[in-house]
Order: sequence, then structure tokens, then C-alpha cells
Amino acid sequence: MYERVFGTDWRTISDEEAIRRMYALGVSSALGHPNRGEFERIRRQAGTAYGRSVLQLAFEEGKQRVARNESEYDSKQDVWEALVDEETTPATTGRADVTMQKPTDKQGIPNAVGRASVLDGNDDDFARIRLPKFLRRG
Repeated sequence: MYERVFGTDWRTISDEEAIRRMYALGVSSALGHPNRGEFERIRRQAGTAYGRSVLQLAFEEGKQRVARNESEYDSKQDVWEALVDEETTPATTGRADVTMQKPTDKQGIPNAVGRASVLDGNDDDFARIRLPKFLRRG
């Protein structure tokens, strides 16, 4: 599954592409087609422990998506096509009739490894230390 869509003849890949590929490897692994060699090869692309943990999270997200959605489809190929669509792969393999929510954000990064909204600052820095509205009088 993975090799047919992504190919394994790359020398270097971008961080975003590494995340997409790790997600797809997680999906493929959960469907019974693990590729440990490609997993380790992509993992070595990360220069830091943080980068490796992000790649691991993308892989785990792929596996979890299969566990949550596998029962909705008739075959493993249908699951693959639904979870690894054209926004997460370089080749078009998705089906037009699949209505599953896309597992990635606008930039193609899996939701599990995206930026948490709590890290985005508010316009009002004091809002974090004020009492919540429901605890204030009138």
C-alpha cells in the first residue's frame, strides 16, 4: 500500500513530507502492512528528539485512525483510500464518495501533531488571571 503510493526512492524529504509519510505508515501498519525499514529511515531524518517524537505521534495517529474507523469500510483498501487521501499523499488515491473527515489541517499536518490552540495568545494578557465570568458577581 505505502510503497505503491509514496515510493521509497527518496534521498531527503521535508519535515512536512516526513510527517505525512509517517502518518501513512501508521495507517499501513495498522492494516497489516508494516514497513519497519521505511519507518526507521524517515525517523532518522529528524535531527532532534522533538522531531522524532513528532514523527512518532504522526505514526500513532495513523494507527489510531484505523482502529476508530476500520469498521465503517468493507475492505482494507477502502480504509487506506479513506484515510490517506490526495491531501496527505503525492499521488491521487482517494475516492470521491468518501465522506470521512480529513485527518489533517490545511497544511496537511495530522491533527494530533498540530499546534494546540491554548498556546495561541489572547489579545488581553490579563484574561488568564481574571476570575471566569461565571464566578463574578453581576
